[in-house]
Amino acid sequence: MVSGFLMYKAYQWSDFLSFTKKKIIRLLLPWICTIWLVYLVRGAIGYCFLLCLFQISIVGFLLITLLEKINPKRFLIIDIIIMGIVYVLLRIFHAQEWHLYGISLGRFVGAFIPFFVGILLRKHKFLFNACIYSDWFYSSALILFVGVFSCRYLLEYGKFWELIYIHSTTFLAIMGSFIVFHIFAKDLLARFRPLLSHLGRMTLPIYMLHIMFVIQIPAIGEFIIVQNAVTSIVLQIIYSAVISIIAIVLSLLLYKVIIISPHLKRLFFGE
Repeated sequence: MVSGFLMYKAYQWSDFLSFTKKKIIRLLLPWICTIWLVYLVRGAIGYCFLLCLFQISIVGFLLITLLEKINPKRFLIIDIIIMGIVYVLLRIFHAQEWHLYGISLGRFVGAFIPFFVGILLRKHKFLFNACIYSDWFYSSALILFVGVFSCRYLLEYGKFWELIYIHSTTFLAIMGSFIVFHIFAKDLLARFRPLLSHLGRMTLPIYMLHIMFVIQIPAIGEFIIVQNAVTSIVLQIIYSAVISIIAIVLSLLLYKVIIISPHLKRLFFGE
């Protein structure tokens, strides 16, 4: 959702080649060059998010440009309908199941809705104001996020909770993003702005390198999961915060070492 928000602008068809070249250097090249790293550390074929973001960015460019042509007056409902049609078509043709040599090519379908919600927020100012600056909307999003997230602890009480849990991924992504947008738009973390701005600029290096520094202790995870819902959530937040701080600091230190070489800087981080 953040990526969709930051990507949006009024593109022209003539920008397509330069846009694609930029995304190849920034996203696809690092994905190709780090396949071996992820495979050695986690046994997976590359960072799926980089490939996903590359694909969804290309789709986003095409849709944004198309909407500018067929919806010049920028009616929100028309944008929603067209994006909805594209998403339904992707699901009908099982795009999320596309694979090539063991590599999943369809993960971008799962990111489609949050990504384009971000685009709509950037494109339609009134929507941004209604969803992000509104305190009541923020409160509602927070309550819904906590409520839906907690359903995973109620699975034993019936199919209803299981159904919510199964279909909660996209909803949680959107509600969680609304919360984060509101916090930053209202400047509720003003005192941490320099730190958060720095981390924001370093998002890609952190994402690329953190996989080597995430501490996995199964015994702790098993202990947290069997606790009651409130205790489990609190412990998860504390545990993940500690792990995140360690991984971020070590990732940034390694990044400083890698970028000494201009060639590695381009290959790994597209810079």
